[in-house]
Amino acid sequence: MEKTDSWAAFGGEYLKAVDVLKDTDEYVIVNVSSKEETRNNVTKEVLHLHLERNGVEKLFGCNATNTYAVQETCPTTPKDVIGKKITFNKVDVQKPGTDEIVKGLRVVFKREVVFKRDKK
Repeated sequence: MEKTDSWAAFGGEYLKAVDVLKDTDEYVIVNVSSKEETRNNVTKEVLHLHLERNGVEKLFGCNATNTYAVQETCPTTPKDVIGKKITFNKVDVQKPGTDEIVKGLRVVFKREVVFKRDKK
């Protein structure tokens, strides 16, 4: 397989703010993984959400804020998030290592609404 057979070699496999057209765009989490990443000479594990929307799969590397949102929704294990639907809010964030402000994404979990019928 050549590098030009896929966008993966060019970073196209990751979801970016420009990819999210509306805050109502729903993505399904189809898998989770962990990847060791180094930023500012600090190495740590980063949670990656494997997302699907309209047959297209993307990866989303969670920062601390988004990892916290996942943990709040599924406190037992990250794998419990598989199958859940999410949307994203666009926010202004500081690009790591610079003073530049760029658009970032915040995970929003879709709440399941349960209707209870009154028993008569």
